[in-house]
Amino acid sequence: MKTDRDSMLDRIRDSLRSAHLPSANDSIPPRTWPAPQLDSAALADSFAREASTLGVNVHRPSSRDEAIETVLTLLREIGANNILAWGDDDLCLPEVGKAIRAAEIRIVDPNVSPDSTIRREQLSQLGGPLAGVTGALAGLADTGTLALLTGPTQSRLASLLPPTHIALLSISHLYPDMASFFVAHPDAARNGSNLVFVTGPSRTGDIELTLTVGVHGPKTIHIILIDAQNNR
Repeated sequence: MKTDRDSMLDRIRDSLRSAHLPSANDSIPPRTWPAPQLDSAALADSFAREASTLGVNVHRPSSRDEAIETVLTLLREIGANNILAWGDDDLCLPEVGKAIRAAEIRIVDPNVSPDSTIRREQLSQLGGPLAGVTGALAGLADTGTLALLTGPTQSRLASLLPPTHIALLSISHLYPDMASFFVAHPDAARNGSNLVFVTGPSRTGDIELTLTVGVHGPKTIHIILIDAQNNR
């Protein structure tokens, strides 16, 4: 005698034999999102407010020289003699790299050798830098989020491994939200080895709801908003 379970399985088998998937309709146009109309000042204010709420330190220097000095001051304050950094041309302020080296702060090469002996030594050095200095592909004003696209000279370790992350972000690269970002950068995920959105310092919580900051990434994030219209 069939049980209820047997009857249920029979119905599933019958359904699978007669199942039909409709053909895909390729005539549906791609979805578009109307971008909110906000000026750069409003975007910068929103981004700074949201990021600060998340515990991010947002700096808004009035000139490029002040932005460079802000980076150097932050590195001195944490005693960072060795750092990880993106290539000079990958920062929205290329002069920063030159200024860091002039201050006798060593930029550690994040690339490692395939040779196991050399690789082991290089990996031990990568754990030492106290700060990482990067650029950013974009910022999302509604959440205070950074969009980071990594590649050969844009190491993901610089924004992930050191306890302090310093990101230089041009105000001209701010977008109202993620939808607006992808409208402007539809191929962003294909243009680099890794696209990641960073919203505040690393956070994790256990079953007792104890929040810990800095376990899976930097504990401290500094974002320096740079206005390209300020030449010096």
